[in-house]
Amino acid sequence: MITEVKDPSIETHNLTVVYNKKPAIWNIDFTLPKGQIIGIMGPNGSGKSTLLKSIMGIVDPNIGYVRIFDETLDEVRDRVSYVPQRQSVDWDFPASVYDVVAMGRYARKGMFKRLNKADHEVILECLDKVNLLPYQNRQISQLSGGQQQRVFLARALTQEADVYLMDEPLVGVDASTEQSIITLLKQMKSEGKTILVVHHDLHTASDYFDWLVLLNTRLVASGPFSEVFAEDILKDTYGGQLTTLSKIASLLKEKSFPMRHK
Repeated sequence: MITEVKDPSIETHNLTVVYNKKPAIWNIDFTLPKGQIIGIMGPNGSGKSTLLKSIMGIVDPNIGYVRIFDETLDEVRDRVSYVPQRQSVDWDFPASVYDVVAMGRYARKGMFKRLNKADHEVILECLDKVNLLPYQNRQISQLSGGQQQRVFLARALTQEADVYLMDEPLVGVDASTEQSIITLLKQMKSEGKTILVVHHDLHTASDYFDWLVLLNTRLVASGPFSEVFAEDILKDTYGGQLTTLSKIASLLKEKSFPMRHK
């Protein structure tokens, strides 16, 4: 099931990335709406991170292309922000919380331009939004996993983008941090931002996402959550891993969305 969107935020056509002669994503073709929180889900190794990196231009596709607001990435790069997986970063690098968050501002202005008073005000405002203002002078190595994730979010916020690509921002955080991040994402949505989130927990997906992309190397489905989160589509996505997912789908039919225990 693929739902087409008029005037999309992001569209991909025949997007294919091959590593060592093995496809990571294959012939991905979709359009995504503006101003929504969009979940990208699928089993481990299904190409979720590769898809995000392809949209962001970190990985060059072997075939196909991406358009954002009907432009190439280079034409709208200042409108797109990327939050990588936390475990992909060297957190022992000697930098303060403030310094890391300020990098997002440099990304918006240019690395060789000085930050002015207005820029510093934006940085402090973003630190406040993720409840890290008291930690601004702390070394990033001294933070908990949840705090490190919020540093990434603050850095992304300073770019004042229109599209945010987030690779598993909820992995390794406690329930309280997860809820604070989701509250922030919903606030961003209310401001018209489009947010793509790689996520793995189907139990919480119904409370977080407006739109769902299901991936297993190929695109299985893309559409409104209530239409895509169906037992037959989940089976096509997850295959033999669907024992517990079938129970989730049955609950969905009864209009009951299970939440994880906190």
